[in-house]
Amino acid sequence: MESRQYESVSSHVFERIAEAYVALDADWRYTYVNEAAARVLGRSAGELLGEYAWAGFPEEATRPFREAYERAMAEQRPCTVEAWFAPLGRWFASRAYPAPDGLTVLFQDIDARKREELRLQTQQRLMEQAQQLMHVGNWSWDVAANRVAWSDELYRIYGVDPAQHEATFEAYLARVHADDRERVLGIIRQALHDCAAFEFEERIVRPDGDERVLNSRGVVEADADGRAVRMLGVCQDITARKREERMAVGLHEILLDIVAQQPLAASLERIARQHEAMNPGSQCSLLLLDGRRLLHGAAPSLPEAYARAVHGLEIGEARGSCGTAAWSGQRVVVVDIATHPYWTDYRELAMAHGLRACWSTVIPGSHGEVLGTFAVYYREPREPRPDELASIDRLVPLAGIAIESARLLGRLRERDRFFEMSQEIFCILDPGSEHLVQFNPFLQRLTGYGTDELKALGYRQFLRTLPGDESSEVIPATVEPGQTREFLNCCVAKDGSEHLLEWTSFATSDGLLYAVARDITERRQVEQKLIHAASHDPVSGLPRRALLEEALARLLDNPWSEAWVVVIGLDRFQVVNESVGHVIGDDVLRRVADRLRATLDARWLVTRTAGDKFAMAMAGMSHEEVLALVERLRAEVARPIEGQDYRLLLTASVGISHAPVHGNTPTALLRGAEAAMMQAKRDGRDRVGEFSVAQKRALDERVILGRRLRDALRNDELVLYYQPQYRALDHALTGYEGLLRWNCGELGQVPPARFIPVAEALGLMPEIGGWVFAQAARQMREWLDRGHRGFTIAVNVSAQQVQHPHLVAQVAEALQRYAVPASMLDIEMTESALMENVARIRTTLAGLKSLGVQLSLDDFGTGYSSLAYLKQFPIDKLKIDQSFVRCLPDDEDDGAIVQTIIELGHQLGMLVSAEGVETQAQAAFLAGLGCDELQGYVLGTPLPVMDAERYFVGVRDSSLA
Repeated sequence: MESRQYESVSSHVFERIAEAYVALDADWRYTYVNEAAARVLGRSAGELLGEYAWAGFPEEATRPFREAYERAMAEQRPCTVEAWFAPLGRWFASRAYPAPDGLTVLFQDIDARKREELRLQTQQRLMEQAQQLMHVGNWSWDVAANRVAWSDELYRIYGVDPAQHEATFEAYLARVHADDRERVLGIIRQALHDCAAFEFEERIVRPDGDERVLNSRGVVEADADGRAVRMLGVCQDITARKREERMAVGLHEILLDIVAQQPLAASLERIARQHEAMNPGSQCSLLLLDGRRLLHGAAPSLPEAYARAVHGLEIGEARGSCGTAAWSGQRVVVVDIATHPYWTDYRELAMAHGLRACWSTVIPGSHGEVLGTFAVYYREPREPRPDELASIDRLVPLAGIAIESARLLGRLRERDRFFEMSQEIFCILDPGSEHLVQFNPFLQRLTGYGTDELKALGYRQFLRTLPGDESSEVIPATVEPGQTREFLNCCVAKDGSEHLLEWTSFATSDGLLYAVARDITERRQVEQKLIHAASHDPVSGLPRRALLEEALARLLDNPWSEAWVVVIGLDRFQVVNESVGHVIGDDVLRRVADRLRATLDARWLVTRTAGDKFAMAMAGMSHEEVLALVERLRAEVARPIEGQDYRLLLTASVGISHAPVHGNTPTALLRGAEAAMMQAKRDGRDRVGEFSVAQKRALDERVILGRRLRDALRNDELVLYYQPQYRALDHALTGYEGLLRWNCGELGQVPPARFIPVAEALGLMPEIGGWVFAQAARQMREWLDRGHRGFTIAVNVSAQQVQHPHLVAQVAEALQRYAVPASMLDIEMTESALMENVARIRTTLAGLKSLGVQLSLDDFGTGYSSLAYLKQFPIDKLKIDQSFVRCLPDDEDDGAIVQTIIELGHQLGMLVSAEGVETQAQAAFLAGLGCDELQGYVLGTPLPVMDAERYFVGVRDSSLA
């Protein structure tokens, strides 16, 4: 009864509490909710009783309240929390009172107060940020109590720690620069006396010794009796602004000195003093780079003896700060000369004069080159502050301008000294009056007129337009100011001689032309000769191929034109040069050229395209007329040619091509006529060959092959196949012949018979051959590393490769790169390849033998087969051509030839190998004749490397067992 009465009274009391109030049991369930709490929670008290307090709210929103309540329960002491309650969008303050069986919780809506607090905090933060950005701090001084309050920014400006700073007027005054203290104190006393506003500039000294310049202003508050009780003020750090003003004034004065063409030493000294004035304690030195040495420029505050000692310092690494900077092109900062390695050789010199730190900055020129160095010394070890480096960087460009200006003035003075001796015309012209305003003496020497005569004459009286020039302007009259014009005219001298002048003129705003002219008369004559020499053959006087192509292109512009191209090649003309010499050979060529010109009318353009080749082209003739004309030309060439001490009979092979059948470009027609001429030579010489459609197709195919072949190596399209070689007696494997194959990405498999001649014609064989050597050597190394022994790899070389001067070096490089024995490489050559230049071939083969490689003569019996030549070459092996093997053993003649070759080879100490062995009978017959090695399809076909390797283990074909 009493309990219910107590609860009723308590409920009545709590309902009268204005704040929201709830009671929670130990499981966080509501046991009591007053009306204020129900309104906040948005539900009736009856609905809330017994419910879990945190139900229906996000965990993040209730976390701060729950943590506080849990802490109150755990510690059994009241706990207060203020937090943002997101579900209601407001700030609440809550205090929890714990009991053993639950909590009593009061919570209050503090949203208005909290928002005002946050607004004030934001304003305070913004004000502090603004003060930091503007470098402005504020202060107040309670005059009677002598208490001073500083803002955080003011502490930062003064560089002092609030905990260590005595907040009094005397402590502030101690920070004022000694030279400003009395003035500042007087201004403050006067402001206190007058209770008036004040403003002044002052310098302060921070604890680290750094000086700052401040602008201080404020007001004075007075009591009812007019006595000053408080002084309020703000201070702005204007150090950077004052420094910039001083720098700007100094830079302006330095530039005025440079413009006034003061001596370089004076300008550099002023630059040094400017930095020293802005950075007390610094001592500057400016050195000028002359080649590899630094020379004295200015050092107003350094000891004179030290400046003399560093004059002529050679630049390089570790040559002091300046020598290293000029050498590296980078700024060098040495904080302590006593310990830095750059100063090892100069330390005693510097320290003897009291110098302990040196920062050196490169002075760059307008094109990035090093002009010198700007060094700053100090008498104590120290690092540069950012503002000190900024000062250096502002002054360094001025030093560069001063140095380059001085050098330019020097060059101008030199120019002025040589101006009078110049071989060019310098003058100022007035197009309005057509008179010369000013000119140098060379114009007098060129024209023969005196100074007064040239001033009196209008320039049209001795300057004329060029012949054929329709323009009436001798000198351009309409040149826009700032515009440059180039032109040519003719100068007629007093004696009537003419000179071609090349002018460059520059117009100014006052309408005058500043002009330079060169007498290019001789140059133009030389150019004309060079143009003629470049386009004409010096021996015959005939035009070169380029002019023929131009003329032919003009003929082909007409789509209905049937142009003809004729190429004449003298037969065996190299014999003439070898037998009677090149002087007589050139005379013969001149006589042939004269005969061709005399036979042809003006419609034909005759040219000399190569050593003994002449080409000509025209249009408007029939096929019969061209053939008749070609026969006349051959007859003219065939007439005896007689000169001093010689009489020669020549013949000519002629090729003809015809547009549009054989092509519609100069290149195609010339190529076709040359191909027809070469075919005529192959057919026996002294005849006419007409280019055919079949030849054109073959030629086009060669062009296509050539274009693809150039990319074959780059595209990894070439590969070596390997055909095994065996000892004839027991069929033991002796090695392989590497055979080149081309798998073209666009054309598919291209037979060697098709692409090798194209490669030779394009001069690609030395490059391809180098690749073959490398591939063969690499394969030998792989097989050796796998344990295979007792084998060789043979590779073929073309006539073009044998003639190449770097063949020996190519082979040596491949062998050395893969570290394989030279004796394992067998180089195969044909007889015809050895006959082209016997002396050179002998040298090349000797070089190959000196490496240790083996040399084989391939296709023996089909070429020259000259024993006289054979014994001159260090051949190790003869390879019998397969044409002699094909009909064995049935053909007795082939058998006799093969036996003779075998006996010959053995007599000369050579091995003999037979290729093209395709039957067991052939293999047995050759072995019976004493042949040493066999190679052919019955023994093994050319295979990719992976398939070829099986021959190391399967030495004999089962069919030969």
